Order: sequence, then C-alpha cells, then structure tokens
Amino acid sequence: MNQSMYIPIMFTSFFIFILLLIFYNDHLSYAQWVMQPLPLPGPPGPDCCSTSNLRNDTTPPRIIIITNILHEGNNVLKLKIEDESPLKLRGINFTQGNKNIETYLAKEQNQEYIALVKVVPPFTEIQVRAVDVNDNSARLVQQIKVENWFNMIISSITNNPIWKNTQSLFGEYR
Repeated sequence: MNQSMYIPIMFTSFFIFILLLIFYNDHLSYAQWVMQPLPLPGPPGPDCCSTSNLRNDTTPPRIIIITNILHEGNNVLKLKIEDESPLKLRGINFTQGNKNIETYLAKEQNQEYIALVKVVPPFTEIQVRAVDVNDNSARLVQQIKVENWFNMIISSITNNPIWKNTQSLFGEYR
C-alpha cells in the first residue's frame, strides 16, 4: 500500500471513531449488562379487603411445598400458599452449604409460587414465610433432599427401560 492511502484511511477511521463517541449512549448499554432490581410488592389497595368475609379472616396462610427432590445446582422450587385474603408479604430463604440466602418468590396461577434456588447436596433447608392483609402469619421450615448430578445421571442410565431390555436379551452378567 502506498503512502498516499494512509491519510484517507486514518481520516476515515478518526471520523468513524468520533461518530461512535457522539452517538454512544452508555446508560443504554449499562442496562443491558446489569439486571435491574425487581420492584417490591406494594401494600394492597383499600378496595381489596372491603368484604366482611376477608376482614374476619383469622386463619393464617397455609404453605405447601410441591417440589420433593432438588438436584445439585439451579432448580425451580414450586410451592403453594393458600389463604382466603390476599398476601401482603411473602418470602423464601434457603441454605447453600453454610450460607443462608434470601430469594424472590414469583407468583404464578392458582396461589402457586416459584423461586429459583441454587443448592448443594445432601440437604437444603427451605424457610417460607407469608403474611396476609389481616396480619395472620405462617412460617414453614422444611429440609429437602438434594441429589448429586453424577448419581442422577448414572441412575437414569441404569434405570432406562431400553438398557434393561437389552440386558435381558443377553442374559444376566455373572
């Protein structure tokens, strides 16, 4: 490349660099890299509990953990919180080794909730708390078994019906 081409290439590169600096919006790119915090649930409005049935509710919420077994790593924990009146506070804590971690409890349909938990074997302790608008509170503490991912893979291979049928064709190994 001859010397006369260096100046236009440098000028064009410099011009593109200046244009990128002018139109670059660092706030937009920052939002793509960092997850924004989840909004906190506000207190229920006054129109939620106007019926006399809900004002006379004295029973605490009933908490049922639907998930029986967790696997090592990230899991979706499903649970159900049943109550006659709406909840004003709900939360979940779980243990990860020696650490106690609080995570978000997302509402699904039919009073069901899910939470993303990251667990390690052999057990994790789940603590769920719920308070309804009449200040009736409930708390559930439960240990859930955590399976090791390697043992889970080995058991799924050995318990596979295809493997068992193939083994029955060749006879038992002794």
